[in-house]
Amino acid sequence: MSDRSDELTERRNRDVPATDDLLEETDRLRSESDVAGGDESVASAGDPSSVAGGETRSWYSPLTSRLSLGRYFSPKGYAALVALLGVGLLVGATVLPIAGRMIGMFVTAFLIGLVASKRRYLEMTAAGVSVGAVASVLNNMILTVAGSGQTLVAVGATVGVLAAVGGYYFGRDLRDGLGRDLE
Repeated sequence: MSDRSDELTERRNRDVPATDDLLEETDRLRSESDVAGGDESVASAGDPSSVAGGETRSWYSPLTSRLSLGRYFSPKGYAALVALLGVGLLVGATVLPIAGRMIGMFVTAFLIGLVASKRRYLEMTAAGVSVGAVASVLNNMILTVAGSGQTLVAVGATVGVLAAVGGYYFGRDLRDGLGRDLE
């Protein structure tokens, strides 16, 4: 069996454009956009949201696009994870009377981590805290009314986040291990 890695490397190198070609193309595109839309730096330097070429631009738009909440946290993903972890909690409590809620959340998060393609650790953390805290308050309503509500919320949130993030981590780890090539 022959080693064909040299052939593949040569073929790939021919298909990839040179760095100089890419830089020239970038300069050409930038010059076309400056001609078509006008120079944004000249248009009303005192107004941060000046209109240049019919388009509203802001000096802080690159910063706001990097710091947008939607880039790091998905409210829809959070809501879906809360619903799934809540179902897992209820199923676990039904099947196992002792520690069933925690095991149900862990198994649900594990399965989500196993099948999910995107990493959603922030949403999983928030969902684990939410479901754990609400479940502990609802399960121990008499203690909550008696004055131990803060302690119950803290314990429930801690157990919820540990079960959810732990299960999600192990599910993602197994998914990564199943997807790797053996050497």
